[in-house]
Amino acid sequence: MQPIRTSYLLLGALSLTALTSCSLHRYQGPDDQLYIGVKSIDVVGKAQGGYLGDALAEAETKLSYAPNGSILGSNSLRFPFPLVSPYLYMSLSSHPNWLTKGLRRLTSRPVWMRDVSPTLRAKVAQQALRDRGYLSAQVRASIHPLPSDSLQAKVSYEITPGALYLLDSVSYFPPVPIRKDRFFRHERLSYLHRGGPFSMQALQADRDIATAFLREHGYYYLKSDYITYEADTLQKPGHVALRTHLAPETPPEALRQWRIGDIQLRLLPDDNERLGSLATDSVGLGSGLKLYYTDKTLVRPRMLASRIRMTPQAIYKSSEEASTLAALNNLGAFSSVEFYFSKREETKDNASADSTTSDSLRRSFPSVMDSIGDLDLMVLLRPSRPWSAYIGAAMMKKSNNYMGPGVSLSLDRNNLFGGGERLSANLYGSYEWQTGRSPSDGSSVSINSYQLGGDLSLVFPTILFPSMLDSYYKYPTSTSFKLGAQAINHARYYTLRSLSLSMEYSFQPSARWSHRLVPLSLSYTQLARTTARFDKLLEENPALGLSLRNQFIPKFAYYFTYTHQPEQSPHFLQLFGEVSEAGNVVNAVESLSGRPYGETKKLFGVPFAEFVKAALDMRYSWRIDRNQTIATRLATGAIYAYGNATTAPYIEQFYVGGANSIRAFTVRSIGPGRFRTEDENAYSFMDRVGEFKFEANLEYRGRLFGDCHAAVFLDAGNVWLLRPDASRPGAALSEAGSLPRLLDQIAVGTGAGLRYDLSFLVVRFDVGIGLHLPYATERRGWYNIPRFKDAIGYHLAIGYPF
Repeated sequence: MQPIRTSYLLLGALSLTALTSCSLHRYQGPDDQLYIGVKSIDVVGKAQGGYLGDALAEAETKLSYAPNGSILGSNSLRFPFPLVSPYLYMSLSSHPNWLTKGLRRLTSRPVWMRDVSPTLRAKVAQQALRDRGYLSAQVRASIHPLPSDSLQAKVSYEITPGALYLLDSVSYFPPVPIRKDRFFRHERLSYLHRGGPFSMQALQADRDIATAFLREHGYYYLKSDYITYEADTLQKPGHVALRTHLAPETPPEALRQWRIGDIQLRLLPDDNERLGSLATDSVGLGSGLKLYYTDKTLVRPRMLASRIRMTPQAIYKSSEEASTLAALNNLGAFSSVEFYFSKREETKDNASADSTTSDSLRRSFPSVMDSIGDLDLMVLLRPSRPWSAYIGAAMMKKSNNYMGPGVSLSLDRNNLFGGGERLSANLYGSYEWQTGRSPSDGSSVSINSYQLGGDLSLVFPTILFPSMLDSYYKYPTSTSFKLGAQAINHARYYTLRSLSLSMEYSFQPSARWSHRLVPLSLSYTQLARTTARFDKLLEENPALGLSLRNQFIPKFAYYFTYTHQPEQSPHFLQLFGEVSEAGNVVNAVESLSGRPYGETKKLFGVPFAEFVKAALDMRYSWRIDRNQTIATRLATGAIYAYGNATTAPYIEQFYVGGANSIRAFTVRSIGPGRFRTEDENAYSFMDRVGEFKFEANLEYRGRLFGDCHAAVFLDAGNVWLLRPDASRPGAALSEAGSLPRLLDQIAVGTGAGLRYDLSFLVVRFDVGIGLHLPYATERRGWYNIPRFKDAIGYHLAIGYPF
């Protein structure tokens, strides 16, 4: 054994020597230095103004550059042996063949100082500070070779931001007429005001808002580049006198209003070889509106006409152009939609009038309102492919600690009936297992299951009835019908089958509000198979058996989302709401037939659920600066069952815990109330649902380095029953007795996490630590976690928790 152990030690020593001896010196030129990171970024002097944080963050972004072996994009932290990969890259480069080319893809090229260009990078950062109003900002770069190896060097930067320049005076545009007796008054909408900060961002925002307003009122050819500013910093130190002008190259057509002329829709052939051929057929869609096509219209003419939000002979509005473009794209029948506006030929007198007044037009907007131009529009429609398919497979890790492989298949038929309808068939399946530990006694739980399902859906890109609501085309609007089936098999316990049918309206009248209305949702759940072990669990908990029994759920629901984030504001607010009920319509029909109210009522021979439900999720975040954010969430909801059963269906009840809830505890490991089962087992979690929910979350998010962010959080919440349950003592709200005792039933956890931002998704790892359990344990006091190791929850997830 001794010689073998010695050989292992010798091999390890040789490997370590090989790794540490990787030198790039032989590949370096006489003026090459290997860049090994940023030594420091120092801010010199105290700057004035409350905008320095964002300005410095942007400057540091310009200065940051990751060296070889960077840890998560850091500009200074590196993994051990960072030069192994570039050494292999350079070694393989001297032996070009198919094998070395493939291996080089697994390595990284050396980062030389010339690639970083510190001096140029400092100038870019300096300009970024000046663009934000720090006009006297200075940024200097210094290169620091290593004492032990002068061919490797770090870079340090020194930032002197200086004072923030403020606006001393602002000269606005004169009033611009937009229609009779109404004018655009620049000073009322402008972001530029005396005493405010001077920055390029403020100037660009002012240009954008002025251009957007005027283009909404007919000035189609006006561009933000035509609005210029003259800044004078000599009149008063640290201040700017600002004057607004039109650029000398502003064309006359940009300073007059335009109205919509004729609109032509041209359907391109789906065959590329026929793209140059002219359309052979046409159909009128209304006054000044015509469709040109070959062979077939693809989409019903009436449907196309309803999507054109611009009206011939009406003043051009940019919002109507955007709404028309969105409405045509949302049909799903076209792979691309292109708009081409053209000026209609004018008389010679009008043309000469424009040329003679062009000099005055460049000075101000007035005097151009005596003539309005005509814009003809041609819309090119390229058909999309009628069929599309998707197959996906993944190894899933869910927020409820379920993990396992899954597969999904889908097949879509687009534009089914010539009105943008989409027919979709989906199949999915997964095998999952769940692991976790009880927060009180550390007992482990293990569950495995498989899930199979499929659905068939038909989506219409419109509100079918009542048609009076069918007017929101800027954002996706739809009516959908879905038929679905699913089977869930939990090994050693039960098999649950479900069949569902639903109809749903989805519409969004504005950027802030979106609505979902479900006038019909009928689902049937069947407990198809149970084992003796599960039957015993149901005997001990009759309410659980009622929530899982065979039943229909005839449901009506309304959901809304409200989002509010003012421009240039660090505050963000979002609300999610739900109001739903089940059984009222069916119950009314049963009552009209003379059946007593207290009698158990059935639908197709099966009892149906009766309940009302409401839920609200409010999220607010405050962006302190570019690198720091405080995010909060408050969620509550209640469901009240009546009539046929005093227990709501299991799938409708509330629960807490998991990666997106109280992260110190796994899903359904606490609650309801102060209830705690006597015997912890794999299916104890099934008792941990309730009819009233309260949850609150607070999280601080900050950048660590590169693309790596950190978070510190505090979570609290629980669920309760609305009626006492003998099998779950202490689970009801009414059993708390007083407000202090109710507050003592709120589970609390804290923790910290890391987030790696890949720009297209965020990978999140959180570690939650329990502080307080809602029930009594052998440990007295508010901190009543018996063992610290059992109060730790690990969560790997995608995206932010809220």
